[in-house]
Amino acid sequence: MAKISNSLRTDLDRLAQACRVLDLEGHGDRVVGHVAYRDPDKRGFWMKRAGISLGEVFDSRDFVLLTFDGIQIAGDGKSHGEWPIHSEIFKNKPEINASAHTHPFYASVFSASEEPLVTIVPRSTSQPVRPPRWEESADLIDTPEMATSMVKRMGTQHAILLRNHGIVTCGPQIPDPVIVAIALEKMCREVITIKASGLTFTVPDEDALHKKLESGDALDPAIIGGQVIWRYYCRKLARAEGAGNPLFTKERISPDAN
Repeated sequence: MAKISNSLRTDLDRLAQACRVLDLEGHGDRVVGHVAYRDPDKRGFWMKRAGISLGEVFDSRDFVLLTFDGIQIAGDGKSHGEWPIHSEIFKNKPEINASAHTHPFYASVFSASEEPLVTIVPRSTSQPVRPPRWEESADLIDTPEMATSMVKRMGTQHAILLRNHGIVTCGPQIPDPVIVAIALEKMCREVITIKASGLTFTVPDEDALHKKLESGDALDPAIIGGQVIWRYYCRKLARAEGAGNPLFTKERISPDAN
């Protein structure tokens, strides 16, 4: 059994919090969808265990440790079949330490479109500019070969649409893929809404948006993981999970139940 240091346990508890934020923000899809975190001791990566929803991930016990070859070496329960998504991101992007794959409604619908995703309302540097779309398959990305192709298509971006499927996001810190995923879903909702309205509309200057992205401000820790966006979502989650709310219970589901 692989050891978990106190600092790693704290990180995994934070990763569990990230799962519940995603669920609260519309990224839950029954028991599918998952997040992952590069193991600081270079043993592979930690991934949400299968059989529970993002909203049912409560602490470090709800993650399994996999090698980059998908061999489970710690944790109770089973791993998701799409573990290659995370392994190939971590293998090919050494600056990335956290990743997520979810199926939010609007982004999943937009993933079927043949049009590139444009920005309607520019916000923080967490918002991707024309995120790429991986179009080779609509199936599960459950082989290293498929995942490698996806990562190559993602390039230097922190987000990608998966055709007829969902999204993948990533970043250097645990909050990053969460904030990017929330921003991407909002972008897709805005585009679908304004196109459906029949209104004539404009979009921001994309050269300026790209310059901002390339300036090094993207995923600025002071914005994402510091005092602003991430803490806002943590406060929102705390209110939602407050005592007496029948929609949120913190009764952990045993791996044996699956």
